[in-house]
Amino acid sequence: MLALLSDLNKINKLEVTKPADGVYSGVMRQGTFVAADGTAVEDGHAGYAIWNEDNGADNTWSPDVAATGKVTVLLGGYRCKTNQYAGTPAVGDALTLNTSGQLKAATMDGTDNIVGYVLEEAAADFAYKGSTYTVLHVHII
Repeated sequence: MLALLSDLNKINKLEVTKPADGVYSGVMRQGTFVAADGTAVEDGHAGYAIWNEDNGADNTWSPDVAATGKVTVLLGGYRCKTNQYAGTPAVGDALTLNTSGQLKAATMDGTDNIVGYVLEEAAADFAYKGSTYTVLHVHII
């Protein structure tokens, strides 16, 4: 799940090939990060968050994804709340990506590509489209 807090009109969007079902060990979700060509990201590498909605149960997407074979990814700086993170990143932590396309705390030794920063610690009970999530408030760069 990915709830934008920035104006969508100020965010660049790009259509990329839909990741193959099962790209990650878990279910592909809105807010999962993929590489620019729609493939899985490597640990510590950069990627782009998927904007399209998923059905919340299995690897099926909104009808536009089925029709075009592409997903919309977000580029550029924006603020959001997401449940697509691993571990317990703290306020101010730099973020990179893991091999499941989720945000995680980055190491600052120069080996990780930084994709964002934590603005607020994870908080429970964020209501979004009829469900409740534990989310991290982040700034994606």
